[in-house]
Amino acid sequence: MRSQPLPIFRQARWLELSLDYRCNLRCLGCRACLGGDEALPTERALLRMKQARASGVQRLWLGGGEPTLRPELPSLLRAARSLGFRERLVQTNGVRLAYAPYRQALLDAGLTSLRLNLKSADAALHDGLCASPGAHALLDQALAGLADSSLSLAGDLLLTRRTLPGLSATLRHYAERGVRAFSFWLLSAQDTDDPSLPGEIPSPGALVAALRAAAEVAAELSLALESLHTPWCLLPEDLRGLFRPAADWGLVVVDPSDRPFSLEDSPMEGGAYLPDCERCARRAGCPGPRKDYLAAHGPEAFRPIAPS
Repeated sequence: MRSQPLPIFRQARWLELSLDYRCNLRCLGCRACLGGDEALPTERALLRMKQARASGVQRLWLGGGEPTLRPELPSLLRAARSLGFRERLVQTNGVRLAYAPYRQALLDAGLTSLRLNLKSADAALHDGLCASPGAHALLDQALAGLADSSLSLAGDLLLTRRTLPGLSATLRHYAERGVRAFSFWLLSAQDTDDPSLPGEIPSPGALVAALRAAAEVAAELSLALESLHTPWCLLPEDLRGLFRPAADWGLVVVDPSDRPFSLEDSPMEGGAYLPDCERCARRAGCPGPRKDYLAAHGPEAFRPIAPS
């Protein structure tokens, strides 16, 4: 029977399947790996792929948790290629891609793009933030093995108090290894009982200084750069072009419980609007700040933008 389009997919450009919450790392601030044993069954993943294609969605994002732990990942990529997904992306920490046979299996199955979870150019800091000695070396090994591939490589860089001082060096390190686009993800301290996390959320001044230095490196090296959780009003005018609100992705997520939702509806993307937000010229389309950021640093840095 032919899969019917779902209304939620009709305006989407991306389908993201969060296959399960298992992971082989224990990264700072990431609670995906603590989400229990719930997993999206393969047959449901295939059905969601068919529904999305019937709605015209052309890009597939396979994530988690860590999707490379799912043994059926190559078969899902092959199915995505057969269904006509133009882009077939895996978001990964890169550890398993250090091993040539597995790396080749994904390439042969139709992988077109990788989003790599990055922490730092400094191996000790990277490994410390993901609680896994040797993870940095394996990631570099994976990138060396992909040097001759035609994959599109992007990096998801976690912004924390400890990663900001080396942010420019981290951009250079991974740019030298073939990563040409970077997305900055601000550490989240939401829904956690870890008392250390709020102290790891960078201050507004530290964020702006690091983003300005990163923008200079990106211009020098012709890198694509975007910041996902720093609303326009948090940034000075010359850096506002970096901000990309979640709605711009056109991305529908299906979580391990098989629940579809638009990315912008996730509490991880904002939603804690302030009274002054109503008179901001950029209010339409702005997700607002996050509750955990406001709790850590207060509302003072968020000032409405006057109409031009």
